[in-house]
Amino acid sequence: MSTKHKKLRIAGLLFFLLSVVAVSDSFAQRKSEEEIRKIQDAKIAIITNRVNLTPEQAKDFWPIYNEFSKQKRSMHREMRQLINTREDGRSDDQVMSNLKEVQALKQKELELEKEYQAKFLTVISAKQLVELYKAERSFNEMLLQRLR
Repeated sequence: MSTKHKKLRIAGLLFFLLSVVAVSDSFAQRKSEEEIRKIQDAKIAIITNRVNLTPEQAKDFWPIYNEFSKQKRSMHREMRQLINTREDGRSDDQVMSNLKEVQALKQKELELEKEYQAKFLTVISAKQLVELYKAERSFNEMLLQRLR
């Protein structure tokens, strides 16, 4: 077999393997997106039921809740990145800087919770807000148990 034929076969094989990898990545991404959607749907159902939202409340509540959740997730993502930064070859000052950033983000998270508590109370009662906190906690515990 000539060198040209070998190169063509290798190129064809590489193309085939890359296609398989692309399809499997796409399938895995679709599957994880589907799982995330199912988790979100379950969370919405649990909160709606537990907080006992009226249709009028739900209309105003969910945009506020979704905005709050998005900002909170963003802060948690930043904290994880700072905490999971490899410390190899970094000075104590650099590591301490990351720790201070994590503390600042935790403070920002507390301020965010205070801000959104006021927003929630324009739509739902204080009792419903307490139920929201309980529903979130029990949902997270349930999710962790399933992951184990």
